[in-house]
Parts: sequence; C-alpha cells; structure tokens
Amino acid sequence: MKIFNKILIGALGVMMLSCTDYLEDNESPNSPLIDNLAPTKKLAAAQSDIFRVITGDNRNYESSVRTSSLNQLGSIWSGVWSVDAANWTGAYSQEYTGNINNAFYDSIWDWIYLKSMNFENIKNYESDTYDNHKAIAMILESFYMQYIVDLYGDVPYTEAWILNPTPVYDDQKFVYRSLYNQLDEAIELIQAADSFDEPVGGEDVMLNGNMQQWIAFANTVKLRYLIRQSEVTDPEIQGFITQEINELRGATFISSDVTINPGYNATSADRQNPFYGAYGYSPSGEPVSRRKLPVASEHIANIINSSRTDDPRRAMWFIPDGSGEIVGVPQGEVGVNVPDYVSFFGSGIIPTDTSIGSSMDGYVMLLSEAKFLLAEAEQRWGGFGNSAEQYFNEGVMASFDRFGLTIDEYDTYMNRISNIDGFGWNGTSDKIEAIINQKWLALMLTNGMEAYLDNLRTGYPEIELPLTNTTGGFPKRLLYPSSEIQGNAANVPTVSLSDALANGSFWVAN
Repeated sequence: MKIFNKILIGALGVMMLSCTDYLEDNESPNSPLIDNLAPTKKLAAAQSDIFRVITGDNRNYESSVRTSSLNQLGSIWSGVWSVDAANWTGAYSQEYTGNINNAFYDSIWDWIYLKSMNFENIKNYESDTYDNHKAIAMILESFYMQYIVDLYGDVPYTEAWILNPTPVYDDQKFVYRSLYNQLDEAIELIQAADSFDEPVGGEDVMLNGNMQQWIAFANTVKLRYLIRQSEVTDPEIQGFITQEINELRGATFISSDVTINPGYNATSADRQNPFYGAYGYSPSGEPVSRRKLPVASEHIANIINSSRTDDPRRAMWFIPDGSGEIVGVPQGEVGVNVPDYVSFFGSGIIPTDTSIGSSMDGYVMLLSEAKFLLAEAEQRWGGFGNSAEQYFNEGVMASFDRFGLTIDEYDTYMNRISNIDGFGWNGTSDKIEAIINQKWLALMLTNGMEAYLDNLRTGYPEIELPLTNTTGGFPKRLLYPSSEIQGNAANVPTVSLSDALANGSFWVAN
C-alpha cells in the first residue's frame, strides 16, 4: 500500500506525541524508536488519533479527515445533514450526486490503516506484562477496522501491517470473522491477567483502566458485528450468529456512554475536542469557517418538528426558529430557494461556550446505541433478559439523559409517539423499523455512519434522495482509494462506480 510509507512516519510521530503531550513525559521525542516505547506511552495517542476518523478534525496538519469523516458522510447519506446553500456553493455536491471516485473520502481508508498501526505496535510489544494494554488495542482495532470491511469489502489484513508495500487482499468474510475472534481473544487476555501485568491507568483516556468496562465494550462491539450480519442468508454465517448469540446471552454490555478525552481544552486549536474545533468555535470564541456550513435537512426537520413527532431533542440537535421549529434545507437545494433562516447545529452538539465545547468528551459509542442493539437482538433472537420494548425505551431514555432532558419530557414524548408509524412501539408493525429509526435519531450528528449502514442492511431509516442525485441512490460501498490504485495496483480489486451502486459488503441486502 502507498500508505506503507506514511505508516513508518506517521506512527512514529504519533508515538512521539504520546510522550510529549498526552502523558506529559519528559523523555526526548527524538531518541526512542516505536518499538522501544512501552504500551503505557503509546495508548493515549493511539486511542485519540484514530478517533478523529469518526468526528473530523480541526488541526491544520490533519486536513485529510477534517472534511471526510465517518460521521459527516453517514449524516449526509442518512438524510440528516444538509448545507446552507445560500452562503456555500457546491458543498457536498459529490455526496449528493452519488457520483463518487477513488479520491472520495479516501482518508477514511488511509487514516484507519495508518492509525491502526499503533494498535499493532501495542499488540506486538515484546513483553508478557502488558496483557491489559494489548487487549485494549485488540478491541479498538476490531472496532475501527469493522468500518473498513463495511465500506470496502475485501481488504488487506493478514499482510496489512508487516511493512509490506503491496499486501494481498483478504476475503471480507474472513477479515470480519478474524476481527470478531480478536474481540474474544482480548476478553480472554483481560480475564487471564494477573498481578504481574502492568495496571492500566490514566493512559487509557477512554475507560481509565476499568477492565471490566473494556469487557462490556468488547461484548457490545461483538453484538454490533453479529447484528450487522443479521440479514445474511448464508447457512454458515447464520449458524455462527446463532452460536455467538447463545454465548452473549447473559454477558455484560456497556452501561454508560463510551467516551474519550485526553485532556481536550481551549488553550489552542490543536487541543480542542476535534468535532467542536471543526464545526464549532475557535479557542478565542470566533466561529470556525464550517460553523455555518452544515444545517438540518428538510427531511429530518419534518420528522422532528411538532407536525410529526414533536421531539424535544430537536433544540439540542439544531437551533430552532422563533416558534421552536427546525428549519431545514432540502439536500441539493440551490441558494435562491434556501430560507432566510436555517437551523445550524444546536447547543447539545455545539455549545456556544468555547471553554465547555472545547473540553467536552468525544463519543466513541453511545449507551443509546447499545440499548438499541439489545432491542434488535431481543426482537430477532430473544433471551437477553428484558423485552425488546424495554430496551427500546431505555435507548430513547439514554438519548434524553445525554442532553439533560427530564423524565417528564421523556414520558410526554413516548406517549405522543407511541402510535406513530415508524417511531412509536405500538404504532409500528415492524418493530425493527421503530428500533432503527429511534437509533438513527439518538446517534444523529454523533455517528451518522451507523444510520447509513443500518439503511443498507434493513432499508431503515427511509431516506429521501437529494434533488441533485444523478445515480438513482447512494453507493453501497466506497471505491478503493487512490493510494491503493497507485501503490498496490497488482492486488487491489477492480470496482467501478456501477459496482458500488449495485453491491455493498457481504452483509448488505443487495
């Protein structure tokens, strides 16, 4: 892979950063080699840097993921995220048309592969006293690499991080299974750790070394893997799902949001929460250039406004007009037809207080997602302890709690939507539809990619195509990036735009 050269340089740079910034170690960044750094010195940077592929970034030297994040693409392709076309010309035009190429969001591939090298370095550190650190690296590698298979299909895996510039491509089913099995291996490492293993502490900027929470997170990621494959008819895969679901019954799952915070603050742009720095305000309090770019789509506004579900979270997601309504813009609309007032990201997503926004946690996985995964698992297979409806209700409640809304507001909302088709439990005949739609809302603007992938898998949430869409739909996968076409041409599979529009990953209902 052409990314091979970047791995050598980028991984070393990130490991240096872990010494001098995240952990405030006084060791010279110019002397240690990557392999000489203990996992305690690598973990914080490894966790923090790869997270930016979800949120986007604001650092000048990381422009590649600033406008090509998982959240942004998923939010656009799940019908949530539009643009203030009266003041921005041509923004998101390629996303809207669906006419993608090999350069389209290629930073997702490059970034995940590059930053996963840091997990490989931790996993392969030559010491048997860092089992907990190695287990964390294994869990996070499986978490992020799932998106690579979801979006690209067959990918390099067995030769991906052995400093081979032309790695072979492995079958996507094999990679998916291998990543899943790695989660089990990580759990076993944690359970087998003893007093000789180095404890995990503040260098874990996600769960602060709580290894039982890491097991719960690994189980939740396993459930995500299995549900992603739930529509596959292959008997072998269905048999594997049945076996693994049996083992997950009675397992622990996350009981709170899985967040990340290596010390985000407003002292400089490089230290801000990356999403806030990219779409919010500078450390001095000035709006960044993209503060007035993304707005609510007309599609999502029609769903959350008073005429449909009257969702009280709407003022957290977007800034309402004087009547309390969200004013959305149809995706693909031209400037002359855009309303004078449009709803930008709200205070629940972008706080106006720069100090608060800059230092807020990043969200790796929301508790609400875990609850909706459990609701879907219970609906499909049963045996997870509570009814699917209860997990569904808890998923919505977790979203309300995240925004500080009251139990009365929750009760009023749940009563109001109860019989609304597609959003209320009683009013929706296909319970999977209600689960997926409420999951879509709960993860909105935080991890839009999950909604896009859910749509590929189930057809929910239902999405209105942009006015300027020219391909009859959104692609079901991404094209292999330019770095692969240029650097690994002998191995990269040939995939055209028409292929991407017709066929997705192995689990997609094509």
